[in-house]
Amino acid sequence: MNLLLIITAILLFAGFAIGWARGLFGILTGVLSWVIILVVMYAVTPVIEKAYMKGPVYDKMYDLVSANVSDGLIRKENKSIDKINEAIENGNVDQDQDSEMVGQNRKAKTDLGDSESMKDFLSELHIPLPETVTGIVSRAVDTATNAAAEIVNNISADSESKLSGANDTIIKDVSEPIAKLMVRGVALITALIIALILTRIVALIAQIAGDMPVVGGISRFFGGIWGMVVALILVWIFMDLVSCFSITSQGQKLLDMINSSGFLDALYINNPLGFLISR
Repeated sequence: MNLLLIITAILLFAGFAIGWARGLFGILTGVLSWVIILVVMYAVTPVIEKAYMKGPVYDKMYDLVSANVSDGLIRKENKSIDKINEAIENGNVDQDQDSEMVGQNRKAKTDLGDSESMKDFLSELHIPLPETVTGIVSRAVDTATNAAAEIVNNISADSESKLSGANDTIIKDVSEPIAKLMVRGVALITALIIALILTRIVALIAQIAGDMPVVGGISRFFGGIWGMVVALILVWIFMDLVSCFSITSQGQKLLDMINSSGFLDALYINNPLGFLISR
């Protein structure tokens, strides 16, 4: 008994049955639905995003992000300021010796234009973001942002007065691109909802057409044919995999099953997807 031949026959029958049940209209509607979704999201999202950027959506996103960035900066700076005040109270440093303190604590020059540096900086503010997002944010910074971050990273005894301006710069330059990204996400969701509504309308039209006696019968027949084609594609891909692993014992057994069946052997020899492994 050729188990592979039985499985292939069952797969072809199942493909025809599923295609018959869905009908060609149903299958084409499924393909068309994804085309509509992708096209609408690609074409409509920028328009929606532009509209959202001019309204309260962007303002709300910016307020949300800037509040988080501000809180993170305050926490980071308070720790540094507390250490400086503690050192001053203990007599370990003079308020006039801030230059020496800066020299002792100074890190490597801040470069938030680098995605990893931006990721590390935001992590210190307890704002962990994926590198994809930090890459977008890092492209929006300039020398003023780096200078502000340098002050924040190297707080000295007399730099408290400079922190307010530095914080404003960082909050603005970091929050704007993240808020824009969030607006884009909202625009994507909106575009997706619009696309789903459109695809539902198309599906209803296809269903009405598929329920018509003559048209529905033709649709089911060609749907069954298409289902068999899909099943054949899966069989041919499987045969490619058999060829790839033909050196193994299991691969040899499968090849023997293919060669022992005239139908399977014909499919194997005339596999149009052989280019996938022969390229």
